[in-house]
Amino acid sequence: MTLIELMVVMVLIALFVGSATAGIRSLAKTDLRHSAAKMAGAVRYLFDRASTTGKVHRLVLDMDKGSYWAEVSDDRFIMAGGRETEESRQKEAAKLAKEAEDAKKRADEKVGLEAMQARYKPEEFRPRRARFGAFKEMAIRPVDLNGARIADVFTPRLAEPLDVGQGYIYFFPLGMTEAAIVHLTDKKREVFYSLVVHPLTGRVQIKNSYVEPPLQKQFDDEDKEIIP
Repeated sequence: MTLIELMVVMVLIALFVGSATAGIRSLAKTDLRHSAAKMAGAVRYLFDRASTTGKVHRLVLDMDKGSYWAEVSDDRFIMAGGRETEESRQKEAAKLAKEAEDAKKRADEKVGLEAMQARYKPEEFRPRRARFGAFKEMAIRPVDLNGARIADVFTPRLAEPLDVGQGYIYFFPLGMTEAAIVHLTDKKREVFYSLVVHPLTGRVQIKNSYVEPPLQKQFDDEDKEIIP
């Protein structure tokens, strides 16, 4: 082969590799766009559902498994004050574990002859935590993000974006949700889509870029900064 022929072959190979790479990225964008649109629909549905049923709903985002699903609670639910951190989440998990252990001990103590006495024995008041259960509606079944993943989620109650474990977006009666930003990406983290959830309307903006979370700033539904 002459030098010119060799150069022609190399150019053809480069063009083939370049077109293949572009095709793969285009496919990844298509998958992400579809996943983002589907998740936006789930957010809007839960916003409307919470308003019509008068029950608190939440969207569970599992960053480790790359999936999300809906849950609902019949109990009253109050958001904790202050911003969540990794340390506060660990303390909350330890507190829940201790409460479960104490509840088991109390149940064991009431077995047998003490059951009758325990029924009338006054106990210390303990506020009951809201319990969330799986959402039974077929309109929003658990979704696995094939070819995509949840990079992170941010809400104003978080000190920083949550990128591991499970995150939540809560939907309240009377038409209100949390302001939130969910970032979806491909497996190589080369392409990002951002879902920006507006709290008063439940509107979801889908942007084909990584929207930086407002760690110190807050914005209203018209994207105007809220000045305290």
